[in-house]
Order: sequence, then structure tokens, then C-alpha cells
Amino acid sequence: MDRNSNAREAQLRAISVFVKRPEHAHVVNRGTAEVREGLSCVYEQDGHRIALDMPEAIGGSGEGPSPGYFGRAAICGCLAIGIKMTAARDDLRLDAVRVGIEQDFDIRGVLGMEGVNAAPGDTRITIEITSLEPEAQLRLMVDRAFAADPWFLAFRDAQPIRTAVSVIEEIA
Repeated sequence: MDRNSNAREAQLRAISVFVKRPEHAHVVNRGTAEVREGLSCVYEQDGHRIALDMPEAIGGSGEGPSPGYFGRAAICGCLAIGIKMTAARDDLRLDAVRVGIEQDFDIRGVLGMEGVNAAPGDTRITIEITSLEPEAQLRLMVDRAFAADPWFLAFRDAQPIRTAVSVIEEIA
């Protein structure tokens, strides 16, 4: 079985299980990020580790990509994979999916400077699909993929976020 067929069959099996047992579809992802010295940071989740840092120009050492790099990777990767997943379920053949992102920032916001928002000012996403399938059918499929894409929706829609801060006194 090729990888595209495998992706379709695996999704259909999961859907079949979740129709019968929806409680099995609920998951909680947990991860932690820790910064010790400087701005270098390590994020860990499910046995995986990634290094993050900030550019030297704003105090980092450039030892890893910035957190924004991973945010952009999350939305692009999730959209590309989500489009391919949706196409597989619809039995549409896609030869390639390429998702690009551009974001406008004012770095003064990241530095906490007064009157400047740290959030992106504008985000532009481009999607290129290589396929012999009818364009109208592909556009409808992409719309369905958007509606089911967790990172696209997380970036697009406001959502509740709860925070808890603990201060631990260091004993000398």
C-alpha cells in the first residue's frame, strides 16, 4: 500500500472508532519550555526536544530558531498536512502541497516598548497545490481543510487562555 492510501485508510479507521467512542478523540497535549541562562530555551513534549533562541541583535545567541519560527512552521505544516489528509479522505490525488507564510512584525512590541503591539500586524498565507484534479473541487476541499485545521484556527480565532504564575524562592 502506498503512503497516500495508507493515510486514507488510517484516517477512515480513526473516524470509525471516534464515531463509536467519541471520548477516545479527546486528548491533552503537555509540554514545557525552560530558559536558564541567556535567552536559549528548550521545549520538551512527548520525548522530543527542540532548541529555541532569539537573534543576537536582541540579546539571544542565535543557537536555535526563534519561537516565531516554530509558530510559522506549525501553521504551515499543519495546513499542508491537513490539506493532504482531507484530500486523502476525499480520494483526491495531490502530487504536492506547498504552504508559504509571510508575517509583518514591529520588533519594538517584542521588546515591550510602549504603544506597540507584539502580535503580527498582518499574516499572509499562500497555498500551491500540484494536482490533475478539477480546480473547483480542490478549492472546496481546501475550505474543508481550513475548517478542521487546529493551528490555522488557533492563529485565526481568539480563544480562551488561562495562565498560572508560581514564584519559587531560590535557597542559597
